[in-house]
Amino acid sequence: MRILIICYLYPPEVAPAGLMVRELAEDLAAAGHDVTVLTGWPSHPKGTLYKGWRARFRQVQRDPKGFKVIRCGHALRPRFRPLGRLWYYLTFALSSFINGLATGRIDAIYNDSTPIFGVFSAWLLSKCKGARVVYSIHDLFPESARNAGLMREGLVYRLLRAQDAWLCRHSDVVVTLSENMKRGIEARGVNGEKVRVVPLWLDPRKVTPRDRDNPWRRSQGIPPETFVALYAGTIGYISGAEILLDAAQALRDREDILLLVVGEGPVKETLRSRSAEMGLTNMRFLPFQPAELLPDMQATGDVGLVTLLPEAGETSVPSKVLGYLAAGRGVIASVRQGCPTERVLREGHCGVVVPPQDGVALAQAIRRAADDKECIRRWGRNARALFERRFNRDRCTQQYAALLACERGKRSTGRAGR
Repeated sequence: MRILIICYLYPPEVAPAGLMVRELAEDLAAAGHDVTVLTGWPSHPKGTLYKGWRARFRQVQRDPKGFKVIRCGHALRPRFRPLGRLWYYLTFALSSFINGLATGRIDAIYNDSTPIFGVFSAWLLSKCKGARVVYSIHDLFPESARNAGLMREGLVYRLLRAQDAWLCRHSDVVVTLSENMKRGIEARGVNGEKVRVVPLWLDPRKVTPRDRDNPWRRSQGIPPETFVALYAGTIGYISGAEILLDAAQALRDREDILLLVVGEGPVKETLRSRSAEMGLTNMRFLPFQPAELLPDMQATGDVGLVTLLPEAGETSVPSKVLGYLAAGRGVIASVRQGCPTERVLREGHCGVVVPPQDGVALAQAIRRAADDKECIRRWGRNARALFERRFNRDRCTQQYAALLACERGKRSTGRAGR
């Protein structure tokens, strides 16, 4: 089967979504499929082209794992500027459509959900090629933008929501991350029979439980006796990460506890500057780390932290949770009761949940964890077991392979899928 994967994040960008796309392509190619990845030029998260890369309209590469990667030209997006992002999304959609037309015969298209214009491009390609479309949704948009306070429920919001609902109805399969998100898609008038749940994943061979006293930890000058509460991942608008400042403030009396924030995002610089103003010496910020350093970085944390705004917990499953679980680390989550993250931790007995936007409650949970080494060890064992059971790469990519191949040649008419 000839499969086209359209995505806007891809290695060497270290975003989890891009890493998972590569792994999906590897596993599909290993299963004997002819796979082509259509993506852009590496510029995430700062919006500037990576050193050593030169943007062109089209560049074809052959991956050693047996599939083709086509880099297509597009505008670079200025960091966190809405109009710049919109222009990037539009130019990527146009370029991916033109480059997709030149790829030859296609049997199935896998499209990542962001940006929404790229999904429309995939739909047009499916019409031109007679291909099956699997639409993967990691966030409910524009609801996620509304929840982050970036959009009001006006005309633009309604138009974008209607557009995404139309794309869902005209895709052959819609894949999302949780039952909650599935219900949100069904609320748009999409037939639930075409909506499938496949969680995010990590390769169990790449991130494994390791010693907390490791080379990466020592390179950062973190003493072995320091208890590290690790926040690793995107620091975005819906993250609610501002409460980390309140937690660090409440933990100033504990010189043995460090809040370590590793990642990038639109909220990071605000947090960093406010932390400096408050004199929070127990809080440290680092950029995203290279992929080869991730296992030791994850192992440096004694416990992983997750924060989300109250409204965001229903429509967003943080990929950082998987990193913590794979590393055999328990999780302290500042999220709403009943959201997908809370249910995962409750199922696996591998962490604790505190109310969202409550920095004092988060600090209390960190303090209790630092004083209970047996609890930390138990959480860690349960975390890895849960990861192996539910978020294993092989299991999840096999589900995608089945969805891409299912009823090959049968096309959705749109109305039939409503």
